[in-house]
Order: sequence, then C-alpha cells, then structure tokens
Amino acid sequence: MRQRTGLTSVLAVALGLLVAACGGDPKGPPPPPPSGLSVSKAVPTGDGQTGLVQTALANALRIVVLNDGNAEAGVAVNWSGSGTAAGFNPAAGTTDANGIASTTWTLPQEAGTPTAQVDLSGASGSPVVFSATARPGAATGVALVSGTGQAGGVGLPADDPMVVVVTDQYGNGISGVDVTWAVTQGFASVPTVTQSGTNGRAEAIVVYGQLTGPITVTATVAGLGSVPFDLIAGHLITVQNNQFVPSQLTISSLLNAYVVWKWTPEARNHNVMPDLIAPIRSGDPTDGPHTYVFQFTARANYAFYCIVHGGPGGQGMSGLVSVN
Repeated sequence: MRQRTGLTSVLAVALGLLVAACGGDPKGPPPPPPSGLSVSKAVPTGDGQTGLVQTALANALRIVVLNDGNAEAGVAVNWSGSGTAAGFNPAAGTTDANGIASTTWTLPQEAGTPTAQVDLSGASGSPVVFSATARPGAATGVALVSGTGQAGGVGLPADDPMVVVVTDQYGNGISGVDVTWAVTQGFASVPTVTQSGTNGRAEAIVVYGQLTGPITVTATVAGLGSVPFDLIAGHLITVQNNQFVPSQLTISSLLNAYVVWKWTPEARNHNVMPDLIAPIRSGDPTDGPHTYVFQFTARANYAFYCIVHGGPGGQGMSGLVSVN
C-alpha cells in the first residue's frame, strides 16, 4: 500500500506539471493562423498611387484575409513601410467581418518608390507588398555642390562645371527650376540660365576672361537665394613630366600678374621652387592633377624650377616669368 500511495503521488505531481504546461501563459504569443489562411490585396487595392513626400495618400491600402476561401474576421494585421518617417493610420488592426483590413499610408520623406507591406506569418500570399511614387515637395533651398575654388588659364573654360542643387525641405532634388548665373566680380562669361535636372542639380561652365585675377560667379534661384563661386584666372603654365610649358612667360602689366601652374594628370613628383624669393614654393613635389596660383606684385624676372627634376639658374626642369 505504501508503494502504491507513493506512485499515486508521483503521478499526481506529473499530471499537475503537465496541466500547468498546457495551460501556458495567458500573455504569451497568439496562436498561429489557421492552416487554410490566405492574404491578398482587396479591390480597390490602393496600390500604385502618387503623392508628395510626407503626405497621406488619397486612397486606403486594403487587404483581404480568407480561410479556405471564406472571409476570416478578427485576424491581427500590422502595417510597415520603407523610408524615413513613413506612417500608417492605423498601424495595426484586425480584419472585419468581410476579412478586410485597411490603412491610410503617409509617404516617407525620401522621393522615389517606397513600399508598404503586411506580413501575415503562415498565410499563403504573405507578405502583401504595395508601392507608390513619392514626389518631392516644394523647392525650399539652393546649395553649392561643387566647382568653386578652381583656377585656370585666361580665355579657357574651367576644368569642371559649377554645380548647385535645388531641394525641398527634406533634401530631395527638384527638377525644372531655373537657375540664373552672373559674373559679379572679375572677367569671365557664363550661361545666363540653366535648369535643374531630375536630381535637382543645375550646372554651368565658366570661361575665363582675358584679364587675370579673382572671379566671383553667383547662381541665383528666385525666391530661394544665391550661391557664390570663387575662381581665379591667370596666365597658364602647364606642368608636364620634366618641363614647364611655356618655360618663359612675359607679363605686360602688374594689374595682370596672376600665374596658374597646372599639373597634367600624368605629371609625377613635381613642384615650383623659386631661384630667389618668388614665386613662393608651391609645396612638396606632388603628382597631377594639381594647381598652384601665385600673384606677382613687382616688376622683375622670376626664375623657378622643380627641386626633383631641375635646379636654380635654369638647370633641367626650370622656367622664367618676366613682369614688365
């Protein structure tokens, strides 16, 4: 009898543990969807709409959940999407008596083709993915991209275009905006107007005038502001491998005494070093492409050389600027 009583106690404890385990935590994960569950877009779907960034689309996104072909009510649905600050109202819900769930989609901050989706684990057809076209908002700013700080030879076009970008408040490029270009200091020519492209960028090439010195070009978008570009025009000396071209340069006026040394892309390990005090050393020998600008301020003959491939007194790779 004692042995049977002991066995009965063990079975009772085991049965209690089994019952507790089967009971589970009432706050645990929900049961999986029924095996016959399917999800798809409901007509009208709300797919393929177009709107402005950070605005709600006009038509709701809609899905339908079926169980073996019949509408399934009460299925939990969660909406998610790509991009910054995309939103859904509601972000979560349940299917109605017709198996339908819907939400209003607020597009993200980025222009492009964002996506939204419902992922119903275990259901065929999941995830259901929607797409839209998000267009930029109104233009709010113009900013410099590249092209300032260049220097080049008189009468020649600059190596690189001057580029600005027109954007909305979230940084999306705006196309079709007129950008007006004007030379506000120095001597040069630029196109009067160019338009921003699909990426919001507008560009212009400056052609340096026949006089040397600083140049300022201003790009302006009406109602948004202006962007200045600073450039320098000078007499051009090309730095090639083992030679300066031209090796002798004569400048007729101190008012026109800027010189631009421009390394070709193939030039290797060169610099500009004065025989005496001018021009100031350009720095350590370097590879092309590279640019060095110096303004002469007194009438004299100025000899220079490359410390790697030349020497003072006209040795090897050397040159002379005469300012009259």
